[in-house]
Amino acid sequence: MIPLIQVLLTRFTYIALALLLIAAGCGVPIPEDVPLIFSGYLCNPHESPLADIAAAPTATNHAMIATPGRVPDLEIMILFGMTGMLVGDSILYFVGQRGIDANNFLSRHIRKVMHSKRRDRVEKYFRKHGNWTLFVGRFIPGVRALIFALCGISRMPYWRFVVVDGLAGLISVPTLIYLGYWQAARINWLFREVDKVKHYIYIAAGIALIIALVVFLIHRQQQTGKTPPK
Repeated sequence: MIPLIQVLLTRFTYIALALLLIAAGCGVPIPEDVPLIFSGYLCNPHESPLADIAAAPTATNHAMIATPGRVPDLEIMILFGMTGMLVGDSILYFVGQRGIDANNFLSRHIRKVMHSKRRDRVEKYFRKHGNWTLFVGRFIPGVRALIFALCGISRMPYWRFVVVDGLAGLISVPTLIYLGYWQAARINWLFREVDKVKHYIYIAAGIALIIALVVFLIHRQQQTGKTPPK
């Protein structure tokens, strides 16, 4: 997967980054950090493989003079990254908002799981904690796709979804692109280090989900115990 991502970005740069992030936002198992970091690497005029090196000997010492050629613009790359991220996340938001009421097999299955009472609880939770859940969830791979859909299911206003998701994206997207730009000379080392960090993120996300589930079950049990018998 990673070599294919790198080939697509090298050949199609801005468009490839936007499309890869749209696919990742829709739940396709593409690690967002890889295209973002590699895009920053492509923008570095000294390390980018897109730089055309025109070498010519001088009249005096025959030294090789490197002339940098076309490389992607860093700011434009960030703009396309943000656009792709928001479009991909928004697709899952609208799937959650409108798809659950559609008349197809997947929607009917979701309605069996997300029955009216459970849907009411989801809406109540997101009215109270939706902003922070979306903001934090944007940084957790494997969880964020579900959160985007739940934002739509809970009828979170779209403008609020875009603002909160965009603020989170303004942290992750430029940071990873700049990281690839600044560490372009050590790009392979950087990918290895990021891969190590991701394992800790997955562990932390798993622990957080377990804690949230335990708290939810305890709270639900307490609420059930308070319900007067009929």
